[in-house]
Amino acid sequence: MKTLVKLTCAVALVLALSAPSFAVMKPGEKLIPFSLKNIDGKDYTVTVEEGKLTLIVTETVAGETKIVKSHPSAVLVDFWATWCVPCRKAMPHMQKLSETYKAAAGQAEGGLVVLGIALDDAGGKVVKPFYSKLKITYPMLADPPSGASPAASCATAKDMKKQYGVQEIPVVYLFDATGTITHAHVGFKEEHVAELETAVKALVAGAGR
Repeated sequence: MKTLVKLTCAVALVLALSAPSFAVMKPGEKLIPFSLKNIDGKDYTVTVEEGKLTLIVTETVAGETKIVKSHPSAVLVDFWATWCVPCRKAMPHMQKLSETYKAAAGQAEGGLVVLGIALDDAGGKVVKPFYSKLKITYPMLADPPSGASPAASCATAKDMKKQYGVQEIPVVYLFDATGTITHAHVGFKEEHVAELETAVKALVAGAGR
């Protein structure tokens, strides 16, 4: 009887330690709309409109608001933090994907959008100086948006962390043109690089790149 109890406790402990992996969203699940501020001051909202993945970038300059809407073939969301070593190792690969598969300037349809979601408690205050030292050009979303977005369910990085089931980082999600997850992984391994690029290429090529 004691042996059975010990065995049950051991199994429970193993399941508890592995729980974060089960918390992560899986391929086939849908985008949870979000809106966050990039370190350059622009608000980025990602949602689904009429069945299409939609990116809305809002910028206010001299009291004038400019809104740019596009429909990417794919959006890659990378949850990370400045103190996370595996996250930093993955970032050059994210940058390469962004450079290789992003839409041409002014193109409102197709291409890949890479978005970093910074989970540092201090937000942009620590992310911006960190970002400036790196050769990274894709958006780093760290703070709540300037204005309310009725299309977004998440308006802070903490909201996203909770609703996207993030307990360990990095966590990467790749969404297709309908807002459906086609690839997800936790942590950073070399095999993730090839798997992720294959998944990105399939989505962008499938849209006629």
